Amino acid sequence: MKNTDIHIVIDAGATKTEFAVLKGKELVHQFFATGINANYSTDEQIDKVFMHFVNSLPSEFAKPERITYYGAGCAGEQNAMRIAAVIAKYFSSASFKIYSDLMEACHALCGNQPGLVAILGTGSSSCLYDGNQIVKRAPSLGYLIGDEGSGTHLGKKLVTCYMMEKLPMYLLDEIEKTFDINPPKVIQRIYRKASPNKFFSSFAPFIQKYVNDPVIKSLCKEAFAEFFDNQIGYYDKMTYESVSLMGSVAFHFKEIIEEVAAEKNISLGTIIGSPMPKLIEYHTQYV
Repeated sequence: MKNTDIHIVIDAGATKTEFAVLKGKELVHQFFATGINANYSTDEQIDKVFMHFVNSLPSEFAKPERITYYGAGCAGEQNAMRIAAVIAKYFSSASFKIYSDLMEACHALCGNQPGLVAILGTGSSSCLYDGNQIVKRAPSLGYLIGDEGSGTHLGKKLVTCYMMEKLPMYLLDEIEKTFDINPPKVIQRIYRKASPNKFFSSFAPFIQKYVNDPVIKSLCKEAFAEFFDNQIGYYDKMTYESVSLMGSVAFHFKEIIEEVAAEKNISLGTIIGSPMPKLIEYHTQYV
């Protein structure tokens, strides 16, 4: 790496996409855009995000030498090729690498050391990392039957409680006022409109706000218990010492996650929200 190299690091999650432009080891430009999940985002939506970023770039950074893309839904070759096509369109002279969001978690949480890492954000996933590559990963089943402990999973649990009238009256009223919903609107939003996962995940900030309510806290503990049972329970305890977590849910619900982990005798390592500072550290130290 030359001190004058321009390197763009991209963190593309389901909720937001963050672009960091590095000149050598210095962060010289940042840009935030709407999220990209290659499993759900169309080619047009992905292209639009990149177009907005390119339009934000100062001219001296418009021709980077390298691009590193970390993205939700990029574990498979087909989606990685879709992202590659967009990168090549806007940065034809740059070399680039495309990694899954799980590899992003590995680089951000472990650097070049082995560990068990997990993502708890809009969705959830986990893997065992040997310091160089992913050697095992739990099946990723998506928001319909998986994503335990994620913002989407928490939202599904809250919506179920709302529809079944299992919440205190003040929370029922507050949900209807905050989200302009009622039971018929909820059914329509889930079954007749696109992206029900985004609808469910939109409740995560509300859950965080009322997390000390006994019903909400119980709901959260149940969701995180399912995460540890299904995601972390997939691995032999002899293969890891602790679990490190990345993502907005991991960061904002840290205390409850720590409580549930202690109840299950699981040691936690590093917990971070945004991975970008750690990614910059990784790429300026190890790459």
